[in-house]
Amino acid sequence: MSRPTISPTTPTGTVDEPKPTRESNRPRSDGGWAAIIVLIIGGMGMVVPFLWMFSTSMRLPGQAFDLPPKWLPFPIRTLNYDTAINGVVPLLHSMLNSAFVAITVSIAQIILCPLAGYAFARLKFWGSNALFVMLLAGLMVPLQVTIIPLFIVMKNLNLLDSLWSLILPSLTSAFGVFLMRQFFLGLPQEILDASKIDGASAFTTYRLVALPLAKPGLTTLGVITLLASWNSYFMPLIFLKDLDHSTMPLALVAMLGPYGSGNVAAVMAATTIAIFPALVVFLIAQRWIIASLTSTGVKG
Repeated sequence: MSRPTISPTTPTGTVDEPKPTRESNRPRSDGGWAAIIVLIIGGMGMVVPFLWMFSTSMRLPGQAFDLPPKWLPFPIRTLNYDTAINGVVPLLHSMLNSAFVAITVSIAQIILCPLAGYAFARLKFWGSNALFVMLLAGLMVPLQVTIIPLFIVMKNLNLLDSLWSLILPSLTSAFGVFLMRQFFLGLPQEILDASKIDGASAFTTYRLVALPLAKPGLTTLGVITLLASWNSYFMPLIFLKDLDHSTMPLALVAMLGPYGSGNVAAVMAATTIAIFPALVVFLIAQRWIIASLTSTGVKG
C-alpha cells in the first residue's frame, strides 16, 4: 500500500497556497513612460546627425546644401568615397598616423596611470594629499594655456612636425590618474590586506591582486584615451606642418579647402570612413565601460 501524501499546512490547518501578485499585470506608471519617451528623443537626437552625414556622403556635390533638405539622396553617388580615399589629401595615410598616435598614447596611459592611481589610493606617503591636490588643479588648466611652453620644449627637442610631439606630452594624464585612483579606492581593503599577510610586497599586491580587478577601469581609460587622441585637432594643428605627417582631423579640414569651398559630399564620405574605426572600438568595449561605472572592482 502506498503512503498517503501530506500537504504542508498552516497552524490553522489549511494549505498555505501562494497568493497571486498583481505587480506583473500592473500597467507601467506615467513616470516610466515619460522616461522611455525622453530616452527615445535623446537617442534620435544623437542618431540623426550620423544619418544626415551618411546621406550627404551619397549626394552629388551640388546637392549638399539643397533647400528644403532631402533625407534620401537621388541619384546615389558612391564616387564620393573614392574621391575621399584617392584624392589629393592622403586620408588613409592620415588615419594611419592617427592610429599610431592613439594606440601608442593609450598603451602608455594604461601602463603609467594605474601605477600613480594605486599609489594615491592605497599607499600612504609624505605629501600625497598635496600632490593629489596639484593633480586635481592640473585638470582645471586648459591645454591652450600650456601650449606655448609646450611648443618651445618640442622645438628645443627638434620634434616639431613629428608625431612624437603629440605622443610625448600625452604619455600620462591627470584625468587617467584620477580615474584609476577612484577605481582602486573601490576595491575592498580586506583583499589587499590578505595579500600583505601572505608576505606580498606593495608592487606584488598591485600586480597580482589590484591590477587584475581593475580590468574594467583600464578598458575605460584606454577607450577614452584612444578616442580623445583619434579626434584631437588642436595639438596637431600647432605641431604638424607637412601634410604627410598630418592626422585624420587635419586631413578632413584640408579636404574641406579654404573657406569651406571643397566638395562637402566627399568630406562627409571621409568623415564616415574616419568615424567607423572609433565606432567599432566603442561597440566592442562598451560592456567593460558600463562595468567600470557600475561595479566596485569585485567579481562575484
